[in-house]
Amino acid sequence: MQQFQQPLSKGGSSQPQTCLRPHYLNCSIQKHCSKPLSTTSSSTSSRRSSPRAPYSDVAPTDPEHITRLWEAVMSHLDHTVSLRGEKTGSIPVSESVASTSTPASTYRRRQTPPTSVSGRAKRERLLAAKVTDADFPESVLEPYGITIRQAGIKKDLQKFFDIMDLPNEPKERLCAYKGLFPHDVWLDPNIQHMNREYKAMQTLGSNEAEYYTYALRYIFPDTPYHASLPWEETEKRWLPVRLLQFVCKPPQNQWHAPPNISPLTKRYEWDIRPDCAYYLSLQAFKSGLRSDVQEHTSVAQKRAFCPYLTIEFNRDENNLATARHQVAIASAMALYNRYRLKDTALRMNKNGWSDEHKNQMRHYGITFAASNWKLWCTVPKTFPEWTGCTMLTIHSGDCCIPKDAEKLVTAINDNHYWGLQIHGKSCKSDVFTRIRSDPQADYNNVYILDSDPNNVSILDDDSE
Repeated sequence: MQQFQQPLSKGGSSQPQTCLRPHYLNCSIQKHCSKPLSTTSSSTSSRRSSPRAPYSDVAPTDPEHITRLWEAVMSHLDHTVSLRGEKTGSIPVSESVASTSTPASTYRRRQTPPTSVSGRAKRERLLAAKVTDADFPESVLEPYGITIRQAGIKKDLQKFFDIMDLPNEPKERLCAYKGLFPHDVWLDPNIQHMNREYKAMQTLGSNEAEYYTYALRYIFPDTPYHASLPWEETEKRWLPVRLLQFVCKPPQNQWHAPPNISPLTKRYEWDIRPDCAYYLSLQAFKSGLRSDVQEHTSVAQKRAFCPYLTIEFNRDENNLATARHQVAIASAMALYNRYRLKDTALRMNKNGWSDEHKNQMRHYGITFAASNWKLWCTVPKTFPEWTGCTMLTIHSGDCCIPKDAEKLVTAINDNHYWGLQIHGKSCKSDVFTRIRSDPQADYNNVYILDSDPNNVSILDDDSE
């Protein structure tokens, strides 16, 4: 101990001690040398006594009590979440903790991660859902009221599209379609070539991009871009518009996601980009009215409105569920916005939902898995209140089988006719109804056929 002591001063009092030690012991000994060392024997005995346990003055915690507290807090939060996922109440939990003057130990307890079941459910509710999730139907589709029903029964396309007044033979119907709506998307392909190409792609193990490219070229063509420029003084005509992987994340002007019917367990942003979708061209309106359509319904790429057909591609059956979810989400959002447009027009005219109006509320979809395809139709569950929708199968087939390839071509042609003749003209009439609802509206591009305010048919000045 001699090297740690200094001589006593002349007055006999001890001076503060300085530890003389190698430099590598500075860190470990420094905290023990913060007080002066004594030269008495009592100081030696005190150094040899066992030290007190660190933080021995802190009260012991009770894990069970903390768990019960979290259960009470989280169960209260669960009851303050509205159907839209918004918290109600005067002060959020985070603000109340920050603004209340409490001891630091209490603050630490409030920040302890919850261990109860309700706490875990609350964290799950903050997770973002994806269409590839195994629980996507339970976490997203069901809360939004979207039901997928695979009946397994193939429908009669002519009856389902309500085109019994047209020729029974698909080729004769195609001639009628071309006469009514002359454009470039009508399909009259070489079925043998189509059948041979799909068999070759299947044998060679082609990837999704190759199936996608072939289908866009031979099955889902587009009209020329210049034919649908809304600002040009082009003639009024009905045209379909094909959009590829178009992103329109709600909410945007006149474009909304459907409301959830029951509480959500995951967050979903409705940020979708369908592989292919068909819309109506703004050329359905006179040129002076085209720029005003966006005030009444959503307009895509300044040239298209009111989608009626969505297509998704996948390489094989392993990802078919993902394609089905994508089509269900895209169809539900398109149908809901069409539903809103019709409902607004009916309210403005003070009319109720007739059977004809209800039958117009449809959105079609096609899913591909290599050469296999399925045609879907999505319809609302109830009227006049929106409580979700049901997507059901209409037909299915395999492009490697000639008869199934012919059926696919027929279904697409019938779908385009329905989109222009029934869906399109109904959407256009609803837009005119919204315009007429303002008594000071400019009617220069609108012609009112019937002056009866309870039964008004509104069309532009060209014959429909």
